[in-house]
Amino acid sequence: MKTNLQVGYESEGYNVVSILRAGERVRVEMKWDNRFKPVHSACGSKMRICRKTVQEALDMPMGSTEATTLSYEAVQGCCPHCNQYETVRPLDIRENGKATLRFMRFVSALCRHVPATRVPELVAISPASAWRYDFHVLSEQMPPPSLDGLQAILTDEKYLGKSQGFVTVVLNARNGELLHLAEGRNRESIDGFFQKLTPEQKRSILAVGIDRSGVYKAAVQEHLPEAEIVYDKFHLVANYNEVIDAVRRRTLAQANAEEKQFIKGQRYNLFRNSENLTESGQEQLDKLLKANGEIESAYLLKDFLKTIWDYSSMAWAEKRLLSWIQIANETCVPELMRFAKGLLKAKDGILAFCKHRLTSAKIEAFNKSIQRVLYKTCGISNMDYFFLKLRQISLRT
Repeated sequence: MKTNLQVGYESEGYNVVSILRAGERVRVEMKWDNRFKPVHSACGSKMRICRKTVQEALDMPMGSTEATTLSYEAVQGCCPHCNQYETVRPLDIRENGKATLRFMRFVSALCRHVPATRVPELVAISPASAWRYDFHVLSEQMPPPSLDGLQAILTDEKYLGKSQGFVTVVLNARNGELLHLAEGRNRESIDGFFQKLTPEQKRSILAVGIDRSGVYKAAVQEHLPEAEIVYDKFHLVANYNEVIDAVRRRTLAQANAEEKQFIKGQRYNLFRNSENLTESGQEQLDKLLKANGEIESAYLLKDFLKTIWDYSSMAWAEKRLLSWIQIANETCVPELMRFAKGLLKAKDGILAFCKHRLTSAKIEAFNKSIQRVLYKTCGISNMDYFFLKLRQISLRT
């Protein structure tokens, strides 16, 4: 009668000969039952046994042990119908594998929560093996990107550091699924995504959310001529904060000693929303705005700018946008006038928000996931593996 431990190692054609503990490891010995003939996986025919080779693989640890070593006979057979050779192994050990599939899945689950370099603290394998097992499992289990029926996409670049540089990211704007990841932030980086799409898949995309940097705009217009470009409102507000800071720096350089005392140290007070200001911060900001008309104009127009995206009617949003541009030009502040000129040029992409309601919220949140994966993988050694790790997060599998 089989014990519970032996049942856990049941595999067609194999018998468990012994289960012994040696120090911090358990050793399980399995041998082929000669009453069986190995079966060819392609045609299901029984094969003639050519040879048996004793091999070892790692399996799930038992109790407080650090690992289980599985010693088994790898049986090579020859199919009489296909005239092909095939090796049979127990417990779904893959060809040339040094671990059972269930152990690899266990390690992959660990790699989702801890860096690969920390996995050896939990199971007796090297960081390189943990990385390899995780890559293998994700390659088999992770479904390919779902490109049918896409209605809207988001694209942006992400800086990964000096050694890796920038990567281009494309997400499904509706559910946040990662669709594409490529090194660089140039035309070729985004072209690779569009080349994967069929003509029908391209036609289904109605909107593309991007910033105004222009890196991806030309590629979008070429590959998706019928899609509308939507400029991200959060990027535009961030761009406007840079305008406020440019006004602050210029006026600081031109100010006399008395005026400088109001301007110095006010950078972040100018950026913060009024509800996030401390009482003392609000007092200092009020003094600055009274003392400098150009900074006051730039600051007051910030909240006015944000109201453009409050409208669902494109006509009313356009009226608000043109009103903002007019007021900015009337201030005669050069930085505001340049920004207003840029908004007028990008008007269609700004107003397209009313129709599609696209923002970069999903892709900005995903950027934080990228940082976490970078930490857990200790950098990027393989872009395919990095893509699979990020897809795992985006699909929440």
